[in-house]
Amino acid sequence: MSAPPPLRSTFVTVLAWVFIGLAGFATLISVLQNVMLQWLFLPAMQHAQAAAPLPPGLPVPMQWLFAHFAWFFRAFLLVSATTLIAAVGLLRRHEWARQLFIGLMGFAIVYQILGLAWQWWIMGSMPAFMQASGAPADMGAAMHGFIRAMQVFGSLTALGFCVLFGWIIRRLRSAQARDEFRSWKP
Repeated sequence: MSAPPPLRSTFVTVLAWVFIGLAGFATLISVLQNVMLQWLFLPAMQHAQAAAPLPPGLPVPMQWLFAHFAWFFRAFLLVSATTLIAAVGLLRRHEWARQLFIGLMGFAIVYQILGLAWQWWIMGSMPAFMQASGAPADMGAAMHGFIRAMQVFGSLTALGFCVLFGWIIRRLRSAQARDEFRSWKP
């Protein structure tokens, strides 16, 4: 005779519903973005690049960003759809979904940290980008304080999300959560 299954925790249920809402909306928006990008913007961007290539002296981060623009949208669709699937599985208390969700939260932490480094790299190249694009010479100096404020706010936000995602991982890895996801057979 096996023990009865544990009660379903409010934490897992609320977490699943929050992420079903967020990931469902993100997936819908991402599908629409990818359709628009594929049918409207990529042909226009390819035509514009053929007519007027990127300015010479463009910083490396900006060149990379322009060269891989569409892949950001495709990756976002993949991640948001995977998160939606994991959140539905989490609500249904599937062990694979708990493990996938933990992996997604770990990925989100790494993404936030890499995004933070990327942000400082991109923002650091803004004065060179403005100079290469023909903006007035004093514009880079005028934007310095604004760029620094954006970097600080972005850093605090990224670190806050890292803490939140780490807390979610910790809760989902707890013994209580693992028991909740066990397959119980009467």
